[in-house]
This record gives sequence, structure tokens and C-alpha cells, in this order.
Amino acid sequence: MSRKSDWNLSKGSKAFSSFAIASGIAFLVPTHFSPDSETLAQVGELWLILYSIGFGLSFLAFGEMLGLSERRIIRFSVRRLVLYFLAAFLASLALLLGVWIIEFSFVGRFAILKIASSTGLGSFFLFWLFNSLAKQNRTRIFLLASDETSKAIRSSLSEQTGVFEWVDSEVSGTGNDLVEFCKDKKVDLIVMDKSPEAAKVEIIPLLEAGTRVMGVVEFWERYLEKIPPRQVDQSWLAKLDLRLRDPFSHKLKRLADLVLAVFGLLLSLPLVLPVLMVIAIDSGFPLFFKQTRTGFMGRPYTLYKLRTMKRDAEKKGAEWAREKDQRVTRCGKFLRKWRIDEIPQFWNVVKGEMSIVGPRPERPEFQEELIEKVPHWNCRHLVKPGLTGWAQIRFRYASGMDDSEEKLSFDLYYVKHASLLMDLQIMLSTLRSIARGSR
Repeated sequence: MSRKSDWNLSKGSKAFSSFAIASGIAFLVPTHFSPDSETLAQVGELWLILYSIGFGLSFLAFGEMLGLSERRIIRFSVRRLVLYFLAAFLASLALLLGVWIIEFSFVGRFAILKIASSTGLGSFFLFWLFNSLAKQNRTRIFLLASDETSKAIRSSLSEQTGVFEWVDSEVSGTGNDLVEFCKDKKVDLIVMDKSPEAAKVEIIPLLEAGTRVMGVVEFWERYLEKIPPRQVDQSWLAKLDLRLRDPFSHKLKRLADLVLAVFGLLLSLPLVLPVLMVIAIDSGFPLFFKQTRTGFMGRPYTLYKLRTMKRDAEKKGAEWAREKDQRVTRCGKFLRKWRIDEIPQFWNVVKGEMSIVGPRPERPEFQEELIEKVPHWNCRHLVKPGLTGWAQIRFRYASGMDDSEEKLSFDLYYVKHASLLMDLQIMLSTLRSIARGSR
């Protein structure tokens, strides 16, 4: 059986393709489609390559902020096309500024127009092509897993039903019968859990027949970018230490945290001062709110925020935060919507208690119950808590145990894949969330 191409490309593959298109267009326009008098046509080839790379990186950054690099399949739409043009236009402004600073000369407006429009249209066409190929070559999946796991996978992939096709037939046996079954049903991918039945499967004959085989955890990671804690075992946990103990990465991340936190405090000062006055007028004192949270390696620390709740909000004891919380003041609703209340946490970052990116810290009052009811909850303490994180941009408020377990699945993905590049992606996506006024 011939192996079908999987056109449901990863986020990294799409990002690289978009970068290649943007950089290539920024290089080709001045060299082949602009007059010799054009500024970019007059610079050396090495500088032009650097400008093109800078334009490509800017396009990726603005695309991330606008949500263009999301993996999930999105319909072909005029709005999507506009967003691609907007990302290309913003990247062109960055190119314009960079060339002016270095060359003391502006890029011609026709060259900028050609670069921006070609990049926007070319990238959008690439997005449309990938989606069309993915829908025309849908991956046929057979789930060799428990009913509960199968149901969870199908439910989570409901947004991508156009690129996946489920094979529902029953199959007896795990040897030649399974190979023949996959040939007959044209199964492209088998997803297996660690059940006794799956453990008996002979994988080599399936691979020889052209059927891919993937574990449940790997499938969640690749297609849904999260790792359900109930699917994790001790062997998976043992591999986490390899990435997290790299001293150079820790120092580099700490340096980036310190620089961003100091700049964040300085730049937000003109905003915080009038906000403090509004809080005082709206609900009186205190202006700041401090609360004990669980941090790195389970150590407690004091987290600082601007007060957004009524002064007697927890007179009956600790409660879960939730959407449309009635304990929030009028001013607090605005501060929470735009995340202004989080600004004082830059001080926690400066002190080394938090990072810019990481799992959101939980309250010790809920900690014991979470550890007891949510498998591997303590894994999130292997990295410093953050102002924002993978779970924050992918999931809503956790207002109970079920939500906390779902949120942990995203935190586990971050703990495994944590890197400076992923941190940058999360920060850019956070800017998009803030611009939309979402929490």
C-alpha cells in the first residue's frame, strides 16, 4: 500500500514556508522587479539578504500576533486574506524603518507595495493550498484505544474533521488480521494506547505495509499541542529532566526575563499611576493585592497584583477564580480584561520568583486537593510560574478540578517543549489576546 502524504503540516513547517516566501519576495523584488534607482537595488547583496531575512522574521512575528500560524484548519475567507495583507504591511513598515536607520534612505513606496502585496497574496495562497491538499488527502485513522480515550480524541479534533477520517470498523486479532484490515480499509494511521490488546500489535509489518503507527501521547502532542496527564506514565516523566537542567538555557532565559521585566515596569509606570488613583476612587484602599502562590519546585512566594476584587471578596474562604466573577469591582473588570492588574508581577520576575512565560501559579489552598485528584500536578513546578503561558493562550480560566486537569495538559506540553523560541511565540500570542481584550 502506498504511503499517503500528510498535508496537515505542523505549525513549524507552515512558518518556515511563510518565512521562505516572505524573504524570497523581499530579495527578488529589488533585484528583478525594481529600477536601478531603488534604494534596495543599490545596496550590496549581503545587506539585501539581511534585509530580506529581517522582513521574513517580521512577517512571522506579526503573523503570530494576528493568529496566522495556528495549526487548526480554518476556512478560506476574505478576513483571512486581509490578515495576511496586514501582517505583510506591518512587516514592510519594519523593513522601511530598518533600511532608513542603516542606509539613511527610504525604500520606494512602489517597492514596498510590491513586497507587501506579493507576500500577503503568496502566503495566503500557500495557506489555501495546504488546506485544500489536507482536505483532499484526508488521513484515515484507526483508534486502537479505550472507548474513553477514543471519545476524547474525536471530541478534541472536532475542528479538524475536514482533514481526518475515522475508521470505525472492528478488527479481530493483532497480527496479519490487522495488517489486512488496514489494507482493506486504507488506514493511514493507527493510534494506540497502552492497553494489553495494543501491546500485542506487531508494528513492523504495519510499517512495511505503509501504515503509520503512533502512540496516544505522541498523537495528542503533534495534533493538539497538549498532553493529557492521565496518559502520562513514569517513563515519560523520566525524560523531562534532559531539557530542564541545561544551565545555559536557564541563564539566557533569566537574562531575558530580567530585561523584559525591568522594561515592563518602566514603560508601564505612566499607566499604573493613574490606575491606582482610579482604584482608590472606585473601591478605596488597599490599592495592591498580595497572595501566597506555589512557585518553582513547590516553594511558596508572595504574588503582587493591582486589586480588582472587593475588599471582603474572600471573607468566606478561598474560591476559584471564574469568568464574570461577581466579586470583581467595576474598575477591576476593565483591569482584568486588558491584563493591567498583572503589571506588578514584573516585580516578582525581577526577584526571580517568576518568569515572563510559564505555568500560572496556583494557590496553596487548592494545592493539596489538586495533587490528590489531578495526576502529575506537581510537574508544572519543574519550571518557574509565569505571567503568561501556553495554557493561558489556549484555554480559559480554570474554575474547578476538570478545568485544572485540562489546563495541566497544556502545561505539560510546555514543560516538555519549553524553549526561548516557544516563549517568544507565547508572548506574541499573548499580545494578540490582550489586543482582543481576552484573559
